[in-house]
Amino acid sequence: MSEEDQLRLEGLPWQALLEKWPEQGVVPLLIRRGESRHPVIFVEREGVRYAIKETTPRMAEREIRNLREIERRGIPALSPVGTVIVPAPPLVIEEHGPGGHPQYISGDRGYTVTRLAPRVIPQALLYSIPFTKRNKRRIWSAIAVLLVELHEHGVYWGDPSLANILIRFDGRRILAILADAETVELFPGPVGEGLREQDLELFKESLLWQAEDLRVARGLPEEEEIIDDSDFRYIQQRYQTLRRQHSRLRTHSDLLSLYEGLITLNRLGVVLIDRGGKALQQFVAVRPGWYANRIRELLGIHIPRAYARRFYGMIVGHQAIMSEREGHRVSIEEAAKDWYTRYHLPTILLLRQHLTKGEDPLPAYFAIMRHKWNMSKKAGHEVPMDEAVLDWAMQQAKIGKLGTVDPAELARWWRERKPVAQALEPPMIESEELAPLLKTDERPLVRLPAPELDQKLTDILEHQHPEPTGIENEEL
Repeated sequence: MSEEDQLRLEGLPWQALLEKWPEQGVVPLLIRRGESRHPVIFVEREGVRYAIKETTPRMAEREIRNLREIERRGIPALSPVGTVIVPAPPLVIEEHGPGGHPQYISGDRGYTVTRLAPRVIPQALLYSIPFTKRNKRRIWSAIAVLLVELHEHGVYWGDPSLANILIRFDGRRILAILADAETVELFPGPVGEGLREQDLELFKESLLWQAEDLRVARGLPEEEEIIDDSDFRYIQQRYQTLRRQHSRLRTHSDLLSLYEGLITLNRLGVVLIDRGGKALQQFVAVRPGWYANRIRELLGIHIPRAYARRFYGMIVGHQAIMSEREGHRVSIEEAAKDWYTRYHLPTILLLRQHLTKGEDPLPAYFAIMRHKWNMSKKAGHEVPMDEAVLDWAMQQAKIGKLGTVDPAELARWWRERKPVAQALEPPMIESEELAPLLKTDERPLVRLPAPELDQKLTDILEHQHPEPTGIENEEL
């Protein structure tokens, strides 16, 4: 690994088993993750976040070697940092072997070290959401894109499953990222038909047993199916459609034909959503600027005039709900404070993680509030804000194109470009656009680096006031 990474990581207790690291003073990052057959820990060292997996020396070296080659070929995967090999005494596997002598195997441990992928949705959260058919298909489409990219660029996976795929938002697109490369086999050209079919069949099998795990985790009855054969058929159809597009791109030599192929790929999976919605009714006739000034008096935040009346309407609606719930009239000042703490602040910090440069935060803010209401109404209980933001982001996501360059063209020029995780990182929204939406003493939150912001957001979401029973009214 690089000298910089070595210096950051050398102080970790490598002589201890990974599960013992917290006892050795290592404070792991509190990040929900999917299942793994190996011990895994997430740590932050000097502002850089790493995922460390414990395995054998041979498998650690093999996986990092595979990840480096996959990254070189331009396919979204965990960014490899390197390996750490820790010598350990041999392990006895048989006390009395041939000739009465004990038999040993190496006790050495290997660790794969990768960069923690940015803005990946934790599987514990992602698959806890009761997906609509449309949202499920967005995820399946992203997975089909990944499988096609792997096979077209000579990568046979050998262990494709939801547990080995990370889902991340890249701007308004959903990306599927390969998260485990132990079983990967690399070829100089596209993977043959037999191995393609084998990977698809393995993924189909994994869907069946993971569907059962998801059903049990969500406490659903046995007769309710989260994933069924129609889901795999959709993945299979998307795979074949995308593969045909790749074939067209490879055979077209002129720029116009290539451009037409890119446009077709970009349109695959795009869903146009209704951006309309009724405005809140006006409560009283007031002077221009009154709503913005009143919000500034109540909360000390600046809401542009174009949005101030609607925002104030949410506070008034929240006041009515609090008054009904508590059995007495709640003041507008108390309601505004409760609204800010329970809903507004977490939403702004979540937007800080999801919005990209050029997006107006306030339309997104109101869209999330409306989406949260619709989800809560359908579920019959209040849906947490982080789940509503995730589901809202999925509603807008496009599938079928990676970054700003079509995936079929990535491998040709990737060697001279920056790492995959960097290249796929969209420009984030400027903190100056979000800071006025927070109280003065909390504005520095939008300027925090991602790891600290993640922790602050977790603290806010987990330690805010107890969630009210029931759901918000339609004004919210």
